[in-house]
Amino acid sequence: MKITILFSLLLIFSSCQPVEKSEPSALRFFKVDSNDLNSLVNEKALPAIPDLTSDKTILNRDYPIEVALYNDGQFFYDLPNLRTGKGTWKIEDGMVKLNADTGIFDMNIEIVAIKEKAEEVVLKFRDRFGPRILNTEKINHL
Repeated sequence: MKITILFSLLLIFSSCQPVEKSEPSALRFFKVDSNDLNSLVNEKALPAIPDLTSDKTILNRDYPIEVALYNDGQFFYDLPNLRTGKGTWKIEDGMVKLNADTGIFDMNIEIVAIKEKAEEVVLKFRDRFGPRILNTEKINHL
């Protein structure tokens, strides 16, 4: 009986090991020139009804989130699990910083280059589960 209890306790404690978060540890972040980041920006002001099917966007399908930057310093976001909305952006310290008040929380996202000349970028932010770094794909970027 003692062996069964001991074995059960060992099994329980061994299964309670902390799970490591898998974060993209091999990523290298680049501070890039604002001209390289300007390639992410649509060459028009934020329209009343943005068309994410034709505008330049940055997309992560798994989270999911889609962001479109416009040349008037505004951005539009689509969080299918939450809502759509808009905010403001600026280029600072070699990255794009996005800010929006969603009505539920303050959204603060950084678009950071992971390749020189901002050939590839990630979204960095913190949500209710902690820090996030999302790989992205560029849509409608020529």
